[in-house]
Amino acid sequence: MNGGILMKIILVGAGSIGGTTATMLKEKGHNIDIIEANHERAEKIRTEGITLTGALGTHTQKFTVYESPDELTELYDVCIIATKYFALAAVADKMLPHVKADGIFMSMQNGICTKILSDVVGTDKAAGCMIGFGATMLPNGDVNVTSGGELKIGRVNGKIDSKITALGEVYKALLPTKVVDNIDAQLYSKLIINSCINSIAALTGECVGVMLSADEAKSIFLEIAREATYVSKKMGLKVPPYATVLNYNLLLLSEANWFKAICKAVVTIVGKKFGDVRPSTLQSLDRGEKTEIDIFNGYIVKQGKEYGVPTPVNEQIWNFIKRIENGEDRSSMDNLKKIKF
Repeated sequence: MNGGILMKIILVGAGSIGGTTATMLKEKGHNIDIIEANHERAEKIRTEGITLTGALGTHTQKFTVYESPDELTELYDVCIIATKYFALAAVADKMLPHVKADGIFMSMQNGICTKILSDVVGTDKAAGCMIGFGATMLPNGDVNVTSGGELKIGRVNGKIDSKITALGEVYKALLPTKVVDNIDAQLYSKLIINSCINSIAALTGECVGVMLSADEAKSIFLEIAREATYVSKKMGLKVPPYATVLNYNLLLLSEANWFKAICKAVVTIVGKKFGDVRPSTLQSLDRGEKTEIDIFNGYIVKQGKEYGVPTPVNEQIWNFIKRIENGEDRSSMDNLKKIKF
């Protein structure tokens, strides 16, 4: 019971993010089922469960698992969609008949996917989550949580009512959670850090600590963030600092060498905090899968064009990673020298 509201939840996509979310919620007694389209993974979750290791401790939970929305026989209060972004619209459309009229659809993707979701389910039902933890799918289908943090959730329409507040209480089973009225600005804050870390990891093929040990990587990191911050200003978003450490607005204040040195020191701290992490874009390349670079640097470039803001570094990186994704180039630390300012 949360704020007087008992919620029945369905989660679609039990990968690293979805699997972590479902396991922690189920462990704390919340009513949550899973849709997992991959038959082998679905069967594992039914019979063996999902086991989490890492930053949140060790936890194992089994679930009722469906392999398609067509198998559902009841209505849910909340649908959490934790698939890749390019599946979001189709999944939301298929789930519409299985969510109550006053239910909530929660997007748990990297990037800003709230418009994709609201275009399908409507702004009154759509909500987003700024994911404040990192996780990696292990070869056996279990999940290693690489870092903790906090979550921020909010409705696309900005309203804070009893249902979104109750859902915030549910999410506290996973991590400390704040309900906000500016979810797109919060998501943009995470988008910037994702665009920096994921793109440089994909360019270099290295984990965060190794890649950010290079001075060129620090310079690229800051320029990606600077361009993205200029774009956010034109979009009218008041983007908050990320994890209280990275205040992006400071990047617009000075070109002085001393100031750049301070900013690079902050990036070094980021590198140490997430040292062994292999970001999701690099994990996708490792598996030979399509990456989400289109909603990271690609999103910044597209919004820059729409609002008349040049984003040359983000555009170079976006195009470079698309070539790597298509097998036309390869990841290497040497690629850092190929990005022109």
